[in-house]
Amino acid sequence: MLQRILLGPQLPTPNLATAIDTAHIPDGPIAVITAAWQEAEADTEELQQQLQRPIVSLDLYQRAEAIFADDEKLRTAYRARQDQLQELQQLYRTRLRQSMIAARKMRRIEGSSPLLAIERQHATEQLRDLDAHHSSRIQAIFDEYAHEIIESSSALLKQHRDEIENAMAGCSTVLITGGNVLVLLNRLQLFEMQSHLASRHLVAWSAGAMVLSDTIVLYHDRTPLGRRDPEVLGPGLGIIPNLIFLPDAKKRLQDKDRARVGIFSDRFAPGDCITLNNGSLFHFDEKNVHRVENAHRLSSEGDIQELHTT
Repeated sequence: MLQRILLGPQLPTPNLATAIDTAHIPDGPIAVITAAWQEAEADTEELQQQLQRPIVSLDLYQRAEAIFADDEKLRTAYRARQDQLQELQQLYRTRLRQSMIAARKMRRIEGSSPLLAIERQHATEQLRDLDAHHSSRIQAIFDEYAHEIIESSSALLKQHRDEIENAMAGCSTVLITGGNVLVLLNRLQLFEMQSHLASRHLVAWSAGAMVLSDTIVLYHDRTPLGRRDPEVLGPGLGIIPNLIFLPDAKKRLQDKDRARVGIFSDRFAPGDCITLNNGSLFHFDEKNVHRVENAHRLSSEGDIQELHTT
């Protein structure tokens, strides 16, 4: 059985080593993806000390930077795609703001009449429709540029993909760290990592957990500029479907605001929104949940419910 271990942020108290030891991950080298750290990608000494196992750093960020520096045609196509995605995200965010205001107002109206229930449900359905539309537009941009990027792909990109495959050959487990989720996702896609990851034991924290889902959701209720509505960044790798991971929820989520929590849960149903804080552990395989610590799910009623091993 392939093991899946999802963790929250590793500061201030890391639980990475304990999680791997108690899960009985097979001995041997662990492939490490730290691309979300960007320029700090190579700073893996602390990871090595925690794991006490050989690690194979895949260096996806550095590899991508080397390829873009060498191949202007690929760099231009990739940049054009990212510019379109950024513009689309801003347009979506503008539309989302008004839909979220309406949904929250519906949720906060007191009463339980059938008329109110229908309007609340429809307000949530409008959010789902907008999210689905946004996801389809993202996929259309991916599809539009897929052929161009493939045609632009240099021999150097193929060389790096081959080197990554060879480096992973002796690794039955992959560790994906937290950091910048967009950078991480882009590098995983560039090097076509989905099949490599799907066939191995996976340990991931924060952004690393987010990219394994089929939908990546950004959220922050406590930014210096005020609340930020949860927004779909786009599709993840889909290795762990129907679970949306919310790292650092204690700092980012206003969990006492039942209206916001309830809308969050309903909006992404039937998927479950799972919080991952420092000290969280969610360990399962294809059939069973083995261990859960300090992990919770958002409920339709606006509660934060503790997860348990079943």
